[in-house]
Amino acid sequence: MATCLSTMSTLPRTIRGAALMAVLEEAAALHLRANAVVEQLHGRPDLTNACRGVLRDLARLGPRTVPQLARRRECSRQHVQVLVNRLTADGMAELVPNPDHRRSPLVRLTPAGKDTLEAMWRREAEVIDELPPALDLEELEGASRVLRGLRRLLEAGPRPGTKENER
Repeated sequence: MATCLSTMSTLPRTIRGAALMAVLEEAAALHLRANAVVEQLHGRPDLTNACRGVLRDLARLGPRTVPQLARRRECSRQHVQVLVNRLTADGMAELVPNPDHRRSPLVRLTPAGKDTLEAMWRREAEVIDELPPALDLEELEGASRVLRGLRRLLEAGPRPGTKENER
C-alpha cells in the first residue's frame, strides 16, 4: 500500500496513481531535506540552491546564454537573469561575447566559481560517503532508475493547459 504524505490522499486514485504520488511526494521531501543539509553544510545562505544549480549547469555544459539556462531549468529567463547577476557580482560567473548572438552574451564560470563549486562537491561527497549503508547498491541503482523514469514520463507527458490535457 502506498502511503501519501499529502492531505489530499483521500482523493480517489488508482492504486498505481497513489503509488506514483507517494514516490513523487517522497522525492519532494528528500529534495527539501537535501537542500537544508547542503545549505547548512556550506554555510553560504547567499549561494542558494538555484545559484548552485546554475553553477553546476555551467560546469557541466560550458558557457550558455541566459535563455538557454532558463530552458534547461524550466523557469523564466528573468529568474535566471537575477541568479546570473548575483553570480557575476560575486565573481563566480562572467558574461562574455557570444559569437552567435550580439545581444545575448554567454555566461561562463570563472576560476573562482569553479573553485567554489569543487569545494562544495568535496564537502558534499564527504557527507554522502559518511552516511550509514542503510541501502545496498542494487536498491540505490533501482531508486535512480525509477526516478529517472518518472522524470522522463513527466517530460514527455501532456502539460497543463495543452490540448492533450483537455477532456
